[in-house]
Amino acid sequence: MKITLNTSSIPESRRPQIEALVKSLAKATEIVWLPSRFPRFVMLAEPGPADKAAAESTSIFESPMEGTLSLASVTEFLEVRIKECLRAPESPR
Repeated sequence: MKITLNTSSIPESRRPQIEALVKSLAKATEIVWLPSRFPRFVMLAEPGPADKAAAESTSIFESPMEGTLSLASVTEFLEVRIKECLRAPESPR
């Protein structure tokens, strides 16, 4: 899976922590950082080559296989978890 995160909404000092969080929640993930004028943290989640089932779906809002998450629900789940992480105080290095 490829996930694009917003450099404009996530402070640079928190990016390693957010990247670790995303990779812990979405295994085998390629993370791309890009700026955006929109306030979302997760701009795009798209299937990778190993996510063949997701590629067969006709809509990002519906999962192609029962019991699996759609790309839209993965995006929303990550958005909520990133918000929670950013609300917590930054951990000292």
